[in-house]
Amino acid sequence: MPGKALATDYRCSEVDLLASVETDGSVHMTDQRIFDLTEGESAPERLKWLYDGFIEGAEVTIERVRMAPVDGDGALAGEWTELPETTFLLPWRGGGGPEHDAWAYDKFQHTLYAFVDAMPERVMFEVVYRVEDAIEAFDDAADFQWLYVPQDYDVALADVRAEVVLPVAADDSVKVMENVYAWGHGPADGEVDIRSDGTVIFTDPAVEPTMYAKARVMFPVEWLTNLSEEARLANQGTLQYYWTSRYEETWVDTDTSQEVIRLGLALGLLGLSAALLLAALIVWWRWGRERPPAFRDDYWMNPPADAMAPAVLGRLWRWNHESPDDIVATVLDMVRRGVLEVRDDELVIPAAGEEPAKRVESGSAAALAAPRAADVGADDAPDAADAVNAEQAALDAATLRLLRMVATGGRTLSRAKLSALAHEHPRDLLEASAAWQRRLTALVEPYGFFDTASRRAQHVVLGAAIFLAVVAVAAIIWVSWRAGVLALATAAAMGVLGNYTMRRSPEGNDIAAHAKALRNWMRDGGWSLEGDKLAPDERAALIPYAYLFGALKSLGFGASADAEGADAGDAAMAVRGKAPMAAGAAPADEAAFLATLAPVFSQSLDEALRAAHKRAEVS
Repeated sequence: MPGKALATDYRCSEVDLLASVETDGSVHMTDQRIFDLTEGESAPERLKWLYDGFIEGAEVTIERVRMAPVDGDGALAGEWTELPETTFLLPWRGGGGPEHDAWAYDKFQHTLYAFVDAMPERVMFEVVYRVEDAIEAFDDAADFQWLYVPQDYDVALADVRAEVVLPVAADDSVKVMENVYAWGHGPADGEVDIRSDGTVIFTDPAVEPTMYAKARVMFPVEWLTNLSEEARLANQGTLQYYWTSRYEETWVDTDTSQEVIRLGLALGLLGLSAALLLAALIVWWRWGRERPPAFRDDYWMNPPADAMAPAVLGRLWRWNHESPDDIVATVLDMVRRGVLEVRDDELVIPAAGEEPAKRVESGSAAALAAPRAADVGADDAPDAADAVNAEQAALDAATLRLLRMVATGGRTLSRAKLSALAHEHPRDLLEASAAWQRRLTALVEPYGFFDTASRRAQHVVLGAAIFLAVVAVAAIIWVSWRAGVLALATAAAMGVLGNYTMRRSPEGNDIAAHAKALRNWMRDGGWSLEGDKLAPDERAALIPYAYLFGALKSLGFGASADAEGADAGDAAMAVRGKAPMAAGAAPADEAAFLATLAPVFSQSLDEALRAAHKRAEVS
């Protein structure tokens, strides 16, 4: 049969176990369990029991498996249905089963499976089995160890009752903790009751899947009147009462003290979590809230800071987080200023020492300002005396170095070259991109966009959150999973607070306010209403910012760039509506050209960086 997915869409609401110890050292078992199916869910296609944890050499033999519907009180509400036995097949461990209702025992994994197509919503299963050689005999005592709830069961077991009936000799009687000893291991709220009639009862209100429950009973070996000679001589010369009782008492004392320690640690962890969360809230209240900016208008139609490169503003916009968007915005700005040129489907990169092509007035299009020689960088500028913007010069130089590396020494850069470099030399591309980001970081730092005290406070909060998360994971493993999960949730909350603790400086906040107002103006239709009042070069100067703010589509651009398979040249030509541009030609609409180029170049760069990351990880 094909394998079928199994889900724990049921629960075990009552477990009643009976172990009758026979005088020959075997144990006759009766296992009754009530299963409640989840309302509205299909019945599980199989149930399983694990019968393991007996002494070495014990052998389990299943005698009978049957089921019957029960009412809400656990009383039988119908007739018993006997399930036939079938031979277990190894593929059934992963799913599937026989084509008819049956049970099968996997003796290698000590697991019993019951396969039933349809079950009542509340059903009792009864398993009768026998365990041969389950009792270990010593000179003075018989030792019975029974793992009546194994660890890692499919679902939690509720209301567990395990009863052991001893074969009390006719001429003897039960003397509690003198000749009959019993210990239980498992849930802390479990109980053990030794009765005078030779019955020992173990009860557990609930046993979670991650827990177990084990019984150990010692009684006079003389009560096993039919024990085989081989079993009687197996541990000859060993006294069990004295050493086992002291071992178990020490175990119980140790377990109790460990439980007290675990409880204290759990309470301490919860107290620490509450204190750290309160401290994080205070830190955020003191250093994390933004100051009111001097600029309060909702709309603005000029660059946020005229002397600031779009990439520098991009870092301010996203709280100094690195992004390939800053490379794209810088390339757009360099194309606008004539440092770079788009010809056919490629970016044309000026050689070192070569002055880039300048756009001139053509037709009715307004002339764009000629690029400054310093825009190309110290190593590219023909006349350093024209360097009036050192920041822009440094960023342009870093961008040209990046593009020349990607172009592998050529004068042009296409999507194919970018993709080839990402697949053939992924680390080179990643290192070049990282170097560019480091250069941008060096340019951003002198601005002091972000409050120094709040940055220190953020580091402290995030460090405390990481520390608490590590402690929480350790607590889940060794102390208490509930306390650990609560501490882990607190660490996550502190991480969120820490992320929002850093605030901008007053100057940075004012520039960001202008940027938000410009974004609002673009997004809310100001471009279409007032865009015709802007000169063409002013419109083009705003496109890199529109790209950084994600507002290109709000300006009515980007439709042609969305065409599947479009490249930079195709998109550019679609906007220009003319043949590939020769050197010196001016675009019909510079803003539309840049707006169409932006998503195409961005997609190419993102795909190349993703491919480079994947290939670098593989290599």
